[in-house]
Amino acid sequence: MVNSKLTNLSKYLPSDVWEKIERFLFGINQSTPDAYYPIDGDRVFARVMSYSVRNKEDCKIEAHNRYVDIQSTIIGAEGIDIFERKCLDVIESYKSEDDVMFFADPGKLPYVSVVNNPGYFTMLFPEEAHRPMLKTEIHNTDEPIKKFVIKVEATIL
Repeated sequence: MVNSKLTNLSKYLPSDVWEKIERFLFGINQSTPDAYYPIDGDRVFARVMSYSVRNKEDCKIEAHNRYVDIQSTIIGAEGIDIFERKCLDVIESYKSEDDVMFFADPGKLPYVSVVNNPGYFTMLFPEEAHRPMLKTEIHNTDEPIKKFVIKVEATIL
């Protein structure tokens, strides 16, 4: 897991991957439509989405096998709990077409919790299960946040 300013993202990516992602980042803003955005075929792509953050009990714990997530907000703040996935019980097995599996709430504290604010990102690796969509002290309302998730094929990192 990496949590840092977006201005530091290039430090964690190969230069050719960073150059493609940088073009995407310079093109998005608060009015960017919620949609899928190809960056480099199925190796690197992004999704922009809007939704209301929720209480912990209303959020799923998920993990991915093929892609690393780079998550950041454009509007609002979102909490993310992060767990070692090997310590969790699977409740929905892996679906390769969506690159996702879901886990039971372990009833214990995550090993780290972060808050994404505009200008910051969290990078999540396949061995890390995560519970996004969490309300935070900063953003504890039903007013939707807007975020992006960049998916980078794990084999190129």
